[in-house]
Amino acid sequence: MTGRPGTGTRRARGNIETLASGALRVRVYGGLDPLTKQRHVLTEVIPKGTNARRDAERARDRLLVEVAERRNPKTSATLDQLLERYLSQFQGSPNTLQLYETHVKNHIRPLLGPVKIGRLDPEVLDSFYAELRRCRKHCARKRGLIDHRTEREHECDERCRPHRCRPLSATTIRHIHFILSGAFKKAIRWGWIKESPTSWAEPPPAPKPNPKPPNAAQAAQILNESWKDADWGAMIWTAMTTGVRRGELCAVKVESVDFTPGRETLWLERAIRREPGWGWGEGDLKTHQQRTAR
Repeated sequence: MTGRPGTGTRRARGNIETLASGALRVRVYGGLDPLTKQRHVLTEVIPKGTNARRDAERARDRLLVEVAERRNPKTSATLDQLLERYLSQFQGSPNTLQLYETHVKNHIRPLLGPVKIGRLDPEVLDSFYAELRRCRKHCARKRGLIDHRTEREHECDERCRPHRCRPLSATTIRHIHFILSGAFKKAIRWGWIKESPTSWAEPPPAPKPNPKPPNAAQAAQILNESWKDADWGAMIWTAMTTGVRRGELCAVKVESVDFTPGRETLWLERAIRREPGWGWGEGDLKTHQQRTAR
């Protein structure tokens, strides 16, 4: 099936073309692109060879089946376009959004931004995570690279040193995985793709927490010293006995405390946090649900 229009026959949904190099290009119509509203065509190139025609016909039939079963990507959108749409609709906190935008700018966009989302698979993502574990600056492995003390124009001194590859932390790589996972879930809901490659990719495991709180004797020593100032002692005591977050503790007001004997309660409804663009201010709790501490 060559699928050449203009012969008076019905236009074929798939065709095979011979390129100047001798390779065969398979093209299958996949519907209208929901992002651009233009024709979306699935393309696959079969290298020149003895069995090229047979392989091309198999590729065409496979793509036709994927289209018929709605398993093909519905758009030629790139990961950049998906992330831009995803972040514009993000409903998390401003701080989380700012963190995500930083990761997209520094790590995702330079390495995967131009890739079409239909071509991203678990193998590509695993290679991407491996690169993040190799070097956080994504260096080209060339000699003579310098880690400059600032990105601004400057004269180098002893603070600008030969480049050393340092990996991103496992926590940061997992944050990047969560960004991609959220974006691909949206893409599935929008009908852009059938399944998410992040479901099969393997980010590094979460690091095991290793808290080192003071023992009972050390805690008592800290409290005894802090009570030399009544206000400071009250704050340290509250932090130790309730386990509230720092931002929550800073937002406590007199009306937040119930001093009823035997029923003393601390109501946590607000928290102090940094808001991108204008500094510190009051906001909702991290869980967006008030709670009490006793």
